[in-house]
Amino acid sequence: MKFKDEEAVGQILECAKEEFMQKGFADASMRTIAEKAGFTTGMLYSRFADKNELFSALVKEGADKLYSYFSDVQEEFAEFPATQQVAEMQTYTSSKMRTVIDIIYEYFDTFKLIVCHSAGSSYDRYIDRMIEYETDSTERFMRVLQENGTSVKTVRRDINHMLASALFNGIFEVVAHDFPKEDALEYVNAVCDFFFAGWQRLLGID
Repeated sequence: MKFKDEEAVGQILECAKEEFMQKGFADASMRTIAEKAGFTTGMLYSRFADKNELFSALVKEGADKLYSYFSDVQEEFAEFPATQQVAEMQTYTSSKMRTVIDIIYEYFDTFKLIVCHSAGSSYDRYIDRMIEYETDSTERFMRVLQENGTSVKTVRRDINHMLASALFNGIFEVVAHDFPKEDALEYVNAVCDFFFAGWQRLLGID
């Protein structure tokens, strides 16, 4: 019985992914998903409380893996001494970006759903959460350097936030436009080089 239930859930998830990809979260229909999967709407609701729970079942694993890795990278960098943070701000980010892209492409459909089709779901602000984390981490970075006596300019939070938004929305362009993975790596490395040079200029770091 358990095996049959797992098969049913798998069929539902496949049909749900197709529906969300075609119509987006807001316009997707639980009734249509149930019909395509060959089940009653009642059977569908017995397994997924609502449309958001169904969407989450499709994207949670990959979304959690990327966010966890991203936050771990931020906290690891914050543990470095101030002089090391300055010295490695570019090389550290570049060395971690390959893994970010690896995760995105391992769960490409997950991020396609989040980036292009999640409006109205609990994942609607997934990228915004990463932007806020990046903004806070950059403020922490500036504060650590200033407290250490390093001559560094302060960048206003609103400007900081806009730059973080440009960075992360730029990175996820590779998903929105279906870049092949190797092209995505080249593109994201170029974006990171651009932002590194810009941040050096803004902060007054040689």
